[in-house]
Amino acid sequence: MDILNLLKSRRSIRVYQDKPVPQELLLQVLEAGRWAPTGANLQPWHFVAVTDPETRKQIGEVARFFFIKSSHVEKAPVVLVLGFDTRKGKYGRYDVTLAGGNMMTMATSLGLGTCWIGAFDEPKVKEILGIPENIEVIGLITLGYPDEKAEVPPRVELEKIIHWESWTNVRRHTLRDGIFRSGPFSLIRKFFGKRKIVRSD
Repeated sequence: MDILNLLKSRRSIRVYQDKPVPQELLLQVLEAGRWAPTGANLQPWHFVAVTDPETRKQIGEVARFFFIKSSHVEKAPVVLVLGFDTRKGKYGRYDVTLAGGNMMTMATSLGLGTCWIGAFDEPKVKEILGIPENIEVIGLITLGYPDEKAEVPPRVELEKIIHWESWTNVRRHTLRDGIFRSGPFSLIRKFFGKRKIVRSD
């Protein structure tokens, strides 16, 4: 699979098969993260791979956005916890985000599904896993074999987000773009049915 089509095929998976991820595939995903670009080659990242069901359940209890719980955290065969050493500078969070992107792309190439989780109680996650004070946890990634067929997510057209030379000559986002093609409302069909939404640009 060529790289662009691979990137386009990645989906956020929230339903997983009750099937363990082989160690050799998990190591490939983690290795992909290790080869992400990093400022000054500081490599500030640390990754915790969690497969124990009870530990996953504890993390799942504190992975929520207000009252909305990310139930797939405890149900995924693997939860990857991504953090960086703050003693190496505050910019490590960007390096770790790049590492997460590498991991998710690698997982897709191996037939695995992932979902980035950014809403969680960081102090409680650190307490559960015994993560030291100098490590800032910035994201969780669920990992496993997909048990759902995720729809193609809407995307704002390239000509509406790219600027040539300066902030000019671009078709502006419309209110319709904001509702149907980006942000939480773009996922409305996933949660409230699959009725076709007619759009006009």
